[in-house]
Formats: sequence, C-alpha cells, structure tokens
Amino acid sequence: MKYVLFPILYLCLIPVYFMLRNETKPKKNIILGVTLPYEARQNAAVLAICEQFLRQLNLVVLILALLPVALLPVKRTSVFLTLCFIWIIAAVIVPYIPYVRCHKRLRAYKQQACPPAERKGEALVDLRLAALPKKVVSPLWFLPPLVMALVPILHTLAAAPRDAAFPWMLFGYGINLLMVLLFTGLYRLINRQRAEVVDENTALTAVLTRVRRYQWGRAWIAFSWLTGLFSLGFWLLIDSVTGILLLALGYVGILMIVCIRTEFAARRAQESLTAESGQGFFADDDCYWIYGLIYCNPNDKHLSVNNRVGMGMTFNFAHWAGKLILGISALLLLAMPLLGVWMIRLEATPITLTLNENELIATHTKELCRLERTEIRSAALLEALPDAVKLSGTGFDTFLQGKFRVEGYGVCELCLNPETPPFLLLETAEETWLLGVESEAETRAIYAELTGNQ
Repeated sequence: MKYVLFPILYLCLIPVYFMLRNETKPKKNIILGVTLPYEARQNAAVLAICEQFLRQLNLVVLILALLPVALLPVKRTSVFLTLCFIWIIAAVIVPYIPYVRCHKRLRAYKQQACPPAERKGEALVDLRLAALPKKVVSPLWFLPPLVMALVPILHTLAAAPRDAAFPWMLFGYGINLLMVLLFTGLYRLINRQRAEVVDENTALTAVLTRVRRYQWGRAWIAFSWLTGLFSLGFWLLIDSVTGILLLALGYVGILMIVCIRTEFAARRAQESLTAESGQGFFADDDCYWIYGLIYCNPNDKHLSVNNRVGMGMTFNFAHWAGKLILGISALLLLAMPLLGVWMIRLEATPITLTLNENELIATHTKELCRLERTEIRSAALLEALPDAVKLSGTGFDTFLQGKFRVEGYGVCELCLNPETPPFLLLETAEETWLLGVESEAETRAIYAELTGNQ
C-alpha cells in the first residue's frame, strides 16, 4: 500500500509549490499578496524580497520532498499512514511560513515607500459592468455527467436479488452523484461572484472577470465529466481491487492537472492584461486580507470571492458562514493524526476467538460477534484468502475488518490478518464470517472442535 500512496503525497506538495512560486509575478497589481503601484514592481527592494522568498521556498519544499523517503522502511501500515497525515499537514502549512514572512516585509516596504492608493480598503464595484453582455459556458454540459452518475444508481436499485453489499454500493454511487451536483452548484456560484475592480478601466475589469469565469466554468464541467466517468468505471470494476485503485489514482491525477492548468491559464491572462495597470488609480483592499491569505471584509455581502493566493475561490471570513467553514476545515485537518492513532490501535490490537460449549466469541477492540454454535450452519478452514474487495471497514496489509465481497463466497464480515493463515469460514442463516488469529494452531484447534461437535 505504501508504494501506491507514496506518489499521492506529492500531489499535496507540488501544486502548493508552483502556486506560491507564481506569487512573485505581478497579477492585478499584486505581488506576494500585496497590492503595489506600477512603479514599485521593478524596485530593487521588491525584487530582493521576491528572490529571498524563492530561496526560502525552494529550501523548505526540498526538505519536505525528501521526508517521505524516510517513511518507506516503516512496516506497519497504520504507523505509515499516521506519519503521512502529519507530513500532509506540514506540506500544506509549512511552505506558507516563508510566504508570510516575505509578505510582511513587502507590506512594510509598501507602507514606507509607496503613497497610499486612492479609495484604499474599499470593496469596489464598477456598476457599468452590469450593462455589459455576459458570456458563460452552457449549463447543459452538466447533463451528460449527471446521467452517467445516475446509471450505476438506477442499475443497483433495479438489480435483484439485493445482497448485503447493496447499501454500501448505493452509498458509493450516491457520493459520486453528489459530487457532480456540487460541481454544478460551484459553476453557478463562480458566475455570481462580484467582479474585482483593478483600476478605472471598466473594459479591463470586464475582460478579467470573463477570463476567470470562463476558465473555471470549463474546469467545473471537466470535473463533472471526470466524476461521471469515474462513477461508471467504479461500477464496472466493482469486483477488481487493482482496477478500482488504478481508476482512483487516474481520477485524482487528472483532476489535479485540470485544476492547476485552469488556475495558471487564468493567472497568465491576468498577468498579461494587467501588465500596465496601476499607473494611476488602482484598487487596494489589502487591509481586508490577513497576510494576503484570509479575506475578512464585513462590508462585503458576498460569501465567496476569488482567492488572492492559491487556486479557485475562498470565503469571506467576516461572515458567520465563512467562520464556520474555516473552523470545520481546521478541525478536519488537525484531526488527521488522531485518525492515525485510532488506526494504530486497530492494527496493534490482537484478534481473539473464544469458543465454549454454547458459542464462539470474536473480539478485537470490542466484541465483534457472538455466534451460537447451533446457529453455525457450516465451518470451513481456508489455507489462503480469496480475492476480496472492501465495501466498508478497514483494509491494511496486515489487518482486514469490515464488510468485503469475497470471491466465491459473496459478502462476508472479515476480521483477520491476511498474512497469517489459515482462516475460519463460518456461515449462519444471516451472514458469513471470515475470522483469523495470529496463532495457526489456535485457529486449527477451534475449527477441529467446531466440526467435531456438529
């Protein structure tokens, strides 16, 4: 598993690196999150701060990029994942440390050397933009991916008979459908954002707004199509672990490529179109951007705005909804190591099987099942674990627990270490269990006692 997850880690770091590097180029009069007049862009002090930022960023990212290599010798999957979670938090946060330091230096330079901009700190809106025609991508492009996401759901609902995997399959397909609907909603949201005024040039503001809406409109459509195709592929490959894994890797990889390509296309247009801006009046709302990262403007009624640093859009954290989103996001990010601690406990806790005159009890971190011996229709000993696809639960290299679709046996409840055969297969009227303990002799003894008393 670790060799599959290894390249995924860099999908967290690489976009952050290139996005932050790009912040040294002026776009909409902004460098490193600071709005500067035209004449300050090529100032020696500004260029020196940008060069210092790039050196620090390169060093930080190089160290972060080398750290995952040190994780490869870790044997336990749960420990490896916990360390990966900690690394992901570092990869998301640490590169912004040199950014914030250089942002503060650049902002201090601006306050000393640059005259204050006219109408500084206002959320400017050019009302003349309302009279201009709007060109948007047709929302009909979202219909095919919605149909593609619905096909597996309708097929699963119509299939008969329904086995124990039915609710889990329906849940998985439903998540894909909800993602397509989410992308459709985000497409509508980006077209309702206010246009950002750069200077007094209304035509320039209109073009910048159209470019960003067009690029991200196409991106949301692409995300919807990719998700619809992923849902179909997931449905067709439901019994292939390798197929689903490769499909998921391809899906995430292409999503990242489309996302980065879209953002950089919009940035290149902004850089080109605003190359001569800022010579007279220019909009400056730096006071509403904390470190150029967090937008907090109580005078702006819009919940979402274009991100100043990074990709896509961000939220206005002066609103209660923005604060709620920020709080939930921070909690989820910081809770990742706690999830790792829970996984370590799962993998480290031994599985125990207790057989008495009346029942078989399987225990892990808690009691998993209590099977009356009279309820057990059949018992078998498997010397090797058949191919199994996880429907719900935990799937480590050394620990499997939850519902799995097992080749030849249908949906089974598993609790075992796949590396320590044999495994006890127990069938009751309601479900099938596959159990195993670390001791081969103990498993065989329980099997012998069960079959000897039937």
